[in-house]
Amino acid sequence: MQAKVVPWLAFSLTVVVGCSAAPNTAATGDPVEPGDGGTVDAALGEGADAGASPFCAAVSCGSGTCNESERRCDCQAGFVFDPSALSCVQDRCADAMCETGALCDPETGQCAARCTPNQTALSFSFCLDTSESGYAAVIAYQGAGDLDLTASELRLNDRKLAVSELGYDAANKTLNVSFSGLTPGKYSLLLRLKISAGADLRPLFLPVWLGAGARYKDFAWQDAIMYQVMTDRFLNGDSANDLDNTQGTLAQVDDVRSQWQGGDFRGLITKIKDGYFTDMGINALWISSPLLNSHNSQPAVELADKRRFSSYHSYHPIVTGYTHLDKLGYDSPIEPAFGSEAELHELVNEAHARGIRVIPDFVANHVQAEAKLYREHKDWFFPYNACDGNWDARRVDCWFTSEMPDFDFGKPEAIRAVVDHALWLIQEYNFDGFRADALKHMDDAFVRALKKAVIEEVETTVSDHARSEEASVFYMVGESLGGWARYHVRPDMVQGQVDEEYYNRTKAALLRYERPIRDLAGFALNNDAAYRREQDVVVWNGSGNVRVGRGGYPGAIMGNFFGNHDQVRALTEAGGDHVRLRLAHTFLMTSPGNVPMLYQGDDIGTTGEKDPDNRKMHKFAGLSAAEQASLSHVRRAGKLREQHVALRRGTRETVLLEDYFWVYKLSAGDDVVYVALNRDADKRYVAPEDYIDGLGNCANGRVPSQSSCIFVRQ
Repeated sequence: MQAKVVPWLAFSLTVVVGCSAAPNTAATGDPVEPGDGGTVDAALGEGADAGASPFCAAVSCGSGTCNESERRCDCQAGFVFDPSALSCVQDRCADAMCETGALCDPETGQCAARCTPNQTALSFSFCLDTSESGYAAVIAYQGAGDLDLTASELRLNDRKLAVSELGYDAANKTLNVSFSGLTPGKYSLLLRLKISAGADLRPLFLPVWLGAGARYKDFAWQDAIMYQVMTDRFLNGDSANDLDNTQGTLAQVDDVRSQWQGGDFRGLITKIKDGYFTDMGINALWISSPLLNSHNSQPAVELADKRRFSSYHSYHPIVTGYTHLDKLGYDSPIEPAFGSEAELHELVNEAHARGIRVIPDFVANHVQAEAKLYREHKDWFFPYNACDGNWDARRVDCWFTSEMPDFDFGKPEAIRAVVDHALWLIQEYNFDGFRADALKHMDDAFVRALKKAVIEEVETTVSDHARSEEASVFYMVGESLGGWARYHVRPDMVQGQVDEEYYNRTKAALLRYERPIRDLAGFALNNDAAYRREQDVVVWNGSGNVRVGRGGYPGAIMGNFFGNHDQVRALTEAGGDHVRLRLAHTFLMTSPGNVPMLYQGDDIGTTGEKDPDNRKMHKFAGLSAAEQASLSHVRRAGKLREQHVALRRGTRETVLLEDYFWVYKLSAGDDVVYVALNRDADKRYVAPEDYIDGLGNCANGRVPSQSSCIFVRQ
C-alpha cells in the first residue's frame, strides 16, 4: 500500500502511513535565585527562571531550526532529529512505502513484516509494533457477525480516522493500521465498533507511549512527580467561559472565596506550553474533575453551617453515567466554566507531548441531586442520612450534604453504570489515572469492579497489572483518611492512597517545628516501602478501634504530600516562614519509592486557613523575593529528582542523625545522592569527593542553619 499523508491537527504535524521520525525531548530549566528585596514579575507566558541554561546555544541542528521550548530540532522534510547527536539526520524512512500494519525500520530504511496477533482483549486478538516514531497494529475480531466500519467510530487519540486509513481484510475480519512520523507522547487507538447487525461492541482501547526516557516509554509510576491543580483556581486563560456568580441561586454564595473564579483548561494549556511544569520536573498533573457540575449554590457539609457554596471544586457532578452510547440528554458532559471538549483534548495532547501524565479527580461516591441518573434511578441511592457526625459509623451510606445523593453500590446496575462511565471518560480523553475521591465511603464491590474493568479495557497493552512499572499502567490513587489509607491498597483495588501519616509527620517536623527531625527520620526510613508489605488495618469505627482487614502489596505506590485543597496551607502551618516550606520541598522531592504530590501554591508559598481560604487563585505575576526564591528552590529540587533515579526509585539510609539534623543517602545502582536537612544552627557535613549541592545552599562542608542540600556527583 502506498504511503499516505494525513493531517494531524492536534499536534501540528504530519502523520505518514509509511515511515519517518521526529522525536523531541521535554523542556528543562536550571533556575537561579533572585536578588534580595523587591518583586519578581513572572509574566503569563514565562517558563523557567531567568538564567535558565539555553538548549539552542549548544546545538547545531543542521537541516532544521532549534526549538528552545521543547529542546529539540525541528527538521526539514527528509530529516529527523537524533537526540543522541543533537542534530537533524537523514530520514532513511522518508521514501518508504510500507503496507498498513507494518512499520519502517529507521536503522535500515526497510519495511518490516506485519506482526501476528498474540494478545487478547474483549472479543479481539491483536499485536502491536512500535518504533521511536511509529505505531502499527493488527487487530482480529473474533466475535460473531461482520464489522461495519462505516458505522463505527475509529480514532487515534482525538483524531477521527477515515475507513480508508485502515487496511481491512473482511474475509478474516482483520484490521491493519500504522502511523509514522509521530513525536514522543502517548498514542491510543480507540475503536468503537459496530457489527453489521447494528450492535455495539465494547470499545477496544490500545494505549502506547513513544519516545525514549523516563518521561515517555521508560516511565514507571515511581518516576512521577505530580502537581495538583484546582482548575478553577489556577489560571483564567479565557474569560469568555466565566460563570456569572450572580445568576440564579449562585447569588446566595456571598463569600467570594467560595465563588467560581474563572480558572480553565486554556489557562492550564498556557502553562503546560510555557514550561511552568517541566521547569519543576513535573511529569503528572492531577486536575479537577472536568465533568459538568451543578451551577446552583450548595449547602455546607456541617449541618450547623448555613453558608452556601458553589461547585467550582467539581465535587457536585450531574453527568455521572454519561457514555458515548448514552448521553443522558446532555449537550456536552464537560464543565463549560472550564472550557470545551476540544480544549480538554488539547490539554491532554499538549501534556502528553511533553511527557506529562494527566489524572483527573474521579467522583464516584455520589452525584448532585440535579443529576439525571438520580432523578431516574433513585433506587440506586441510599436514603438520606447525614455524614456530619457519622463519618465513620455510617461511612458507606451517608450523604455529604442534603443535595448529594450517595450511591448504593450494593446494586449491580449502579456499579455497571458508573464503571462504564469511568471507562468512557478514560478512553475518550486518553487519561492516565484517577485520583479516586472519597474512596473509603464506597462499597468495596464498586472499587473492585472498577479495577477489574481498568485491567481488561484500559490496560490492554500492559503485561504485569500487579505492578506500576510500565508506561501504560493506569494509576489510581485514592483518598481514605482517618486510618483507612492501607485498606484499599491491594492489587484488586488501587495502587496507592494519599499518605495521611506522611503529611502529619512532615507538618510536625518541618512546617510547625513541633517534633524533632530525628522522629521524621525514624518514620521515613520505614515508610518509603511500608505499603509494599501487607499488614493489618486498624481504624476507628465511631466507638472504638477495630481491625477491618489487611492491606498493602508489592506493587503499591503511595502519594506523599504536605498540603492539599483540604488542609490549612503549608506556609500558614509554617508560620509564614518560607525557610520551613523549602525544607518540606526538599524532603518531598527526595522521598523515594512513592509519588510526591505538590499542591498549587505550595511551590511559591501561598497562605490560607481551612476551606475556603486554602483555595486561592494561583499567582504567576508580582512574586515577592521570598516567593520567587521558594519557586526556584522547588524547581531545582524537582529537576534533580527527574535527573536522578536514586531520588525516585532508590533506597534511603541514614548517614548522620541528630535531633534537628539529618543526612541520608539514596542509592539506585551507580546513582547515589546525599541529602541534608538542617533545622539547627550551622552544621558540618563533607560530602564525598566530586559531589556538589544541586540546590546551591551548601559548600565547603558547611550546611547553613535552616537549610537543605541535595549532593549529586558532578
